Order: sequence, then structure tokens, then C-alpha cells
Amino acid sequence: MTRKRTSLDALLRPEPEPAPVAPPAPPAKRRPHVRQQTVYLPIPVYEQLRRLAFEERVKMHSLLLEGLDRVFADRGLPSIRELLGEGAR
Repeated sequence: MTRKRTSLDALLRPEPEPAPVAPPAPPAKRRPHVRQQTVYLPIPVYEQLRRLAFEERVKMHSLLLEGLDRVFADRGLPSIRELLGEGAR
């Protein structure tokens, strides 16, 4: 098997730079009307919330929103429905 010899010219000549690649476009926001928030819960609290959600066949998110609604009500603030413009149905 014969190998092609490398020429001195090929070694000394700089390789052409590749064409710049445009960075990928940022992913479109799936839900522009909501904002993600991380909640850190102690393990026993998380487990109890998870168990309650399972037993009631609801999502943990729904229970967290229910709790926020109660915090708002306790402080005389508008409910989540009112804030979203849905009014009381």
C-alpha cells in the first residue's frame, strides 16, 4: 500500500478557516404567559404533597396554586383568577 507524500507547501500553507456557523436560534418559549419558578421543599413536605396529589388524583402544581390562592386571600390580595382576568365564575 502506498501513501501519498505530504508536500512542504501543504505543511506551510495555512488551512482555510471554515465559514462561520450562525449560532442556533434560542428555542421559542412554549408558554410566554407563564414564568417558571423552582421550589425547594424539605423531603417530608415533598413526600406528603406528592402523596396527597396522588390520593386526590391531581397534580402537585394544582395544590401549590391552591396554597398560593389561600396566601393571597389571607392577605386581602386578588385571587389567581382575578389576576388572570377570569373573574369569579
